[in-house]
Amino acid sequence: MAFITVYQTAQQNQLMLLRNIFEQNNLRYRILDESSNTNFAIGARVQVHENDMKRAEVLLRDNGFLQEPGPGKSDVSMSQFWLWFVLAMICLVVAAFLINFWMS
Repeated sequence: MAFITVYQTAQQNQLMLLRNIFEQNNLRYRILDESSNTNFAIGARVQVHENDMKRAEVLLRDNGFLQEPGPGKSDVSMSQFWLWFVLAMICLVVAAFLINFWMS
């Protein structure tokens, strides 16, 4: 039985979604390098049986895990993510301050 890596992630929520998708579609899969001691996986690899490879790729594409980059499109980098996250937190703090100021 040969298994082939079709997806790699360090996000636990993606692993849970992939488990559900593959189980609902009766695909033979396994997840390697998943840390069972913490809530966060460290670079877990999702593998499927070589006979289920085509179906797995279709399911990954249909569910938004694999995307074919179009012209001019790029993934959001982690620095951009954290920039927007910090800006959102600042907005929340300012909004909480203003609400508290107006309520008193």
